[in-house]
Amino acid sequence: MIIKSKNYEDRARKILANNIVYFRIKKNWSQEDFAEELGTTTTYVSNLENARRNARIDYIGHIADTLGISLEQLFIERNIVENHRIPRR
Repeated sequence: MIIKSKNYEDRARKILANNIVYFRIKKNWSQEDFAEELGTTTTYVSNLENARRNARIDYIGHIADTLGISLEQLFIERNIVENHRIPRR
C-alpha cells in the first residue's frame, strides 16, 4: 500500500519514517543499534519511525549517511513496512 495524503508535510514525514524503518531493518539493526550509530536516543528514533517527530534537514543527511544510502532514497515512496523490532545483539 502506498501512503496517500493531501497534507504534504504529513505525507513527507510518513514517507521518511517508513524509509528509515525499511533501511534500518535491511541492515538488521534494532532501534537501539540505530540510535547508537546516529548518536541519539531510542526515543528519538522511535518518534522518527512513527512520524511523530520532524527531522531537521541537515539531520536527514546524517540519517542517510548512517544508513549508507543516498538522501534521495529516504524520500522514495514504498509499500508500508511493518515496524519490526530487531532483537538487540
